[in-house]
Amino acid sequence: MKTLTQLGILCLVAATLAECGKESKSVETLTGTPVIIISVDTLRADHLPIYGYTQVQTPNIDALRKDSILYSNAYAQAPLTLTSHLSLLTGEMPAGHGVRNNLGYVFDAAKHITIPQLLKRKRYATGAAISAYVLRSSTGIGAAFDFYDDAISMHAGASAGSLQRPGTVTAEVATKWIDSNSSTPFFFLLHLFEPHSPYEAPPGTAGRFALPYDGEIAAADGIVGNFIENLKRGGLYDRAVVIFLSDHGEGLDQHGEPEHGIFVYREDIHVPLLIKLPKSSRAGETVSAPVGLFDLLPTICDLTGIQPPANLPGISIVRSQLPNRSIYSESMYGRIHLGWSELRSLAGSRYHYIQAPRPELYDMVADHGETRNLIAEERRAASALKKELERYGTEVGTAGKIDPEEAAKLAALGYLGSSAGQGHGPLPDPKDRIGELHKMQAAMNLANSGKTAQAVSMLKQLVAESPRFADGWNQLALILDNAGQHDDAAAAYRKAIEVMPTLASEFGLSMGAVLVKLRRYDEALRYADLGAKSNPGAAAMLRTRIALAQQRVSEAEKAAREAAAIPFYSIPASVLLAQVHAHQGRFDESAALLDRVTREARDRNLLPLEGLDYARGDLLARMGKNEEAERAFEQEIGSFPRNKQTYATLAVIYLLEGRQSDLQPLMQRMFRSQPTAASAEFAAYTLGELGDVSGAQFWRRRAEEMRKSFGAAAGK
Repeated sequence: MKTLTQLGILCLVAATLAECGKESKSVETLTGTPVIIISVDTLRADHLPIYGYTQVQTPNIDALRKDSILYSNAYAQAPLTLTSHLSLLTGEMPAGHGVRNNLGYVFDAAKHITIPQLLKRKRYATGAAISAYVLRSSTGIGAAFDFYDDAISMHAGASAGSLQRPGTVTAEVATKWIDSNSSTPFFFLLHLFEPHSPYEAPPGTAGRFALPYDGEIAAADGIVGNFIENLKRGGLYDRAVVIFLSDHGEGLDQHGEPEHGIFVYREDIHVPLLIKLPKSSRAGETVSAPVGLFDLLPTICDLTGIQPPANLPGISIVRSQLPNRSIYSESMYGRIHLGWSELRSLAGSRYHYIQAPRPELYDMVADHGETRNLIAEERRAASALKKELERYGTEVGTAGKIDPEEAAKLAALGYLGSSAGQGHGPLPDPKDRIGELHKMQAAMNLANSGKTAQAVSMLKQLVAESPRFADGWNQLALILDNAGQHDDAAAAYRKAIEVMPTLASEFGLSMGAVLVKLRRYDEALRYADLGAKSNPGAAAMLRTRIALAQQRVSEAEKAAREAAAIPFYSIPASVLLAQVHAHQGRFDESAALLDRVTREARDRNLLPLEGLDYARGDLLARMGKNEEAERAFEQEIGSFPRNKQTYATLAVIYLLEGRQSDLQPLMQRMFRSQPTAASAEFAAYTLGELGDVSGAQFWRRRAEEMRKSFGAAAGK
């Protein structure tokens, strides 16, 4: 017995049947044809003119559409960047490739066949240039490629989602690589992070549109246009397969979700998809049958004459009449980060079924915005889709499990064990709790505007009402840390780990960084070990800093070399390694390494690089070149005024030069850059170490007053 979905609900309409019948096409297989994927992160299909939107202009994407097949019903398998890109590259559902979230998971490229690996067997060169931290090579994705550029500047205290680079820079990297490999078959993935939040459209597009989101879409269009123009100049465009898509959409407060990751409504998973074939074959066609990003692997295999792996769920979407399928999507984010229920869905030509504690069914043709739940009226359709969804299983991956080795580390740190934080009974429906995200965002906005105590008070109230809201605890810890309330920040990170131990490795690295500020080095080292499996580069960087602080220089060198061997961390880790060499008296090696890092950072558009001028100043000071060292420290302060250690080391130079009268003004400068109790306490500690007893007492009193004032305002 066929289900309603298999029969094709919408194709029961005569006009649509006729359209489906027209989708049977043949395509020439061209062995060795270049294949290029342009992935524009967080781009809703319904915010592009090629899908009928009128509030933004995208002339370059429009021009590409004229040369391409447009898929009007393409769906992502998850509203999360890493998970979605891996479904695209492997042709597998998230449960198949095993990565259900941006954080806390590592992809094993040795166990899963990917598009670049398949093409490499046909002597293709394979490369990628990405624009966001969540797609860094060390997630495992980079191992699938010959070349993988993820040169994104690291900034202390920055959230994972904010670590990105301009698409113009990424496109330059892509163009350079493609130009150097144009004489051979190649595959390239260009990933742009516009229009991901925060929406900061560049000059020329900012202010032109009612929605800042649309301004970033216009900016992305300009980058895409320049990239394609370079392909045309090199004679590649006409003979290449060019695929334009997005990994997921954006909520924009539709259904109450400000961004993405929680829901699987149409605005979250409906993505643009264009396939430009060589010589623009089938230009201007539209395919209405539902397709998924997981279909791209078999499609690329079809176009390049490669046999795809067996038992994959996808099909080639450029040949034959496409079946009227329902496309699977999921979100585990609510389960993993917030203590809410996971969501799964099937989207077909007409109906969209969402499995939730309170299930939903929408008629996407009559109700494009999914405003009316038909679960009660259309029981037969809902029942058929629910039954079809069962074949995808209910397993949630490591969202409900903890690796035994990690569990042992948690137990050693005093946590309850692998069952901690999982709760009992049914989990809340995300649509009933989405308002909590708005409260968290409001608190973050308060913190960004300098109203830190009010932000802390709001977040404390939020986590008191929803104690399993791990992201709330994490944001509370981050704000407390930035406010210099390091003891309170450590307590909040500890609570985040307690309520959601499956994210312990990521939260643990943040906890370790706070413990370093508290000079609790041995404890910090155990949290570095906790994060080593999911993020070995960040863990090695943390171990380096701990060892340097404890003057264990040989251990610092070993850890720095481990971090430098991981491509994403190679530049910042090399800066730390240069500091280690300076501590060891290996001045020439330190100087040579800093010069090399400076050149590489300049070439990769990473300047200013946090810590680089500090490391140079530290080296010069150890060499007795105080005047040059002072200039380097001032450069570091100019670029990164919150780096307290720079002020402390500069204070040592002042003392050596007999400039005691300059110490107090220097500490005032440091305090003004971040007027917190922790800054005052740091000033007290620094002056005390340098023998300024009265100055230290002044700052110690200031710190105590500020802590009392902050505690009262934050409801401590």
